[in-house]
Amino acid sequence: MTPFSSTTTASEESWSKATDWIHQCTSGHLACNVEANGGAWHPTRLLDLAYPDSTSDEFRIVVMSELSVDPDGRYTTLSHCWGSAQFLQLKKSTYDEFRKGIRLDKLPQTFQEAVQVTRRLGVRFLWIDSLCILQDRDDLSDWLVEAAQMHKVYSHSFCNISAAGAHDSSKGLFFGRDPRLSHRTDVRMCVEGLGLATGTDYIDCSILDLDFWSNGIGRCPLNTRGWVLQERLLSPRVLHFAKDQLFWECREHTAAECYPESLPKSLRNGVAANFKKLDPASRSSQLATSGNNLNDPTFYHRVWNSVAQAYSDTRLTKSSDKLIALSGIAKYFATRINDVYVVSMWRRYLASSLLWQVEKQAQVDGSPSTRPDTYRAPSFSWASVDGTIIAAPPTNTNLLIEVVDFHLDYVSTDTTGLVKDGYIDLKGHVKPFEMVVKYILQLQQLFLMVDGTIVKDSRKEDWESGPLVHLDVGQASFDDENDKKTLYYMPAQTQKSPEDHVSYLLLMSLDANRSTFRRIGVAVTAEATEIEILNRPTLNLAKQSEADSEAKCNVRTIRIV
Repeated sequence: MTPFSSTTTASEESWSKATDWIHQCTSGHLACNVEANGGAWHPTRLLDLAYPDSTSDEFRIVVMSELSVDPDGRYTTLSHCWGSAQFLQLKKSTYDEFRKGIRLDKLPQTFQEAVQVTRRLGVRFLWIDSLCILQDRDDLSDWLVEAAQMHKVYSHSFCNISAAGAHDSSKGLFFGRDPRLSHRTDVRMCVEGLGLATGTDYIDCSILDLDFWSNGIGRCPLNTRGWVLQERLLSPRVLHFAKDQLFWECREHTAAECYPESLPKSLRNGVAANFKKLDPASRSSQLATSGNNLNDPTFYHRVWNSVAQAYSDTRLTKSSDKLIALSGIAKYFATRINDVYVVSMWRRYLASSLLWQVEKQAQVDGSPSTRPDTYRAPSFSWASVDGTIIAAPPTNTNLLIEVVDFHLDYVSTDTTGLVKDGYIDLKGHVKPFEMVVKYILQLQQLFLMVDGTIVKDSRKEDWESGPLVHLDVGQASFDDENDKKTLYYMPAQTQKSPEDHVSYLLLMSLDANRSTFRRIGVAVTAEATEIEILNRPTLNLAKQSEADSEAKCNVRTIRIV
């Protein structure tokens, strides 16, 4: 069965489906209209596509606080890949020209077609980052102000227009297509004699591509950009213009031209489905993944972990944008979970959150994980590393460490944005170790050596023994650190499921007093003999009585920067 017959995504057939999705969403989805029902909010500047005396091939930029005509409150936003091609941008030198009016043909194709879509939706205003925020590289003051309210720009928009099929702004929103390539295979299966309670001998089935959504949306060039994650997740509704069809995503519904009524449940995946359930108005909606309970106090923090992992798996043109490109989502969460944001993590479960790890010491493109040369975040935060992370489950049980204090110096008043410096003070057991590097089957394997003993199960071969060491950034040798005796480990958490194991923070001392450290990774072991070697002097802080002396337990308070 062919779900559509038109040979372009600019067809009336495609547009008819898009308008159906929008009508259903605006008229029937409570969760998708929370911001709209709360009153109009506008970005500082918008593109006015229908100002008095204008023609259809013109637009101008307006400062919304100066607008004499009361707008209806609606505006669209555009998500796009910038690419390397040069195009017109809002700068101090072009500001007056933008205020007077500019011909559409001066804009790249994607921008021109976003104007077409906005007008067809009956919306007067459009927001595009490069045309509504000053782009002067020698003066970031406007950019910093506007970046701090990006969460509002997208969450209050009427619809986000996603240029999912374009590698850069010159390619446009619309593409030609062959309807035969989107053929959906339906089959009728005979179930006679199988004992199924179907009431019939035949059932109708469809053969589904389980990667349909991932290939069309999740892995498209646009959605691998770090900035776009917040644009997609914060917008109440997103209309994706992909290579071969249109896709729809809102807080209550997911669809595509192949599946115009609704995307089959087996094809729904990705963090967006969970994230769009965060609004209290959507609590009654069915959660996208099984096992989630909104009454669970860790629910929102677990969803944050999913967002963090997805974000770490994207690319940023400027590594320095790592925190600022996440700040919009952090602000959105902060209003809903009543917690304090701590440079990519949250205070309530901060101790357990410190046990994040870098997956395979690699970035999304497979290159080795790195820490930037220019300071971006303290080492205890995963935002200090360029690499794909695995977040630690949020919990306050079975912890062997205690957060005593933390401090962050921010670049501006935005506490979800850029930081200049910071530290965390942790209380727990700290013990020195040496890192032993071996190469087994040409693969590097790391072993911890404590008091001259390599921590491993003597009954097993080297390649299958020893704690699993996850470095934040790969390192070929630790000879210098071992000679200077700067490596320390800190037992951080015990767990019983799926089996007994202990997690450790791996640290490097930065001062002669051994009181200030930098995080270099984590280690995990489930072997009883290894746990015994590493934890002989350790007591669970939660179970200590006041009579237990810190000296006896060798408990210290250290600082991680």
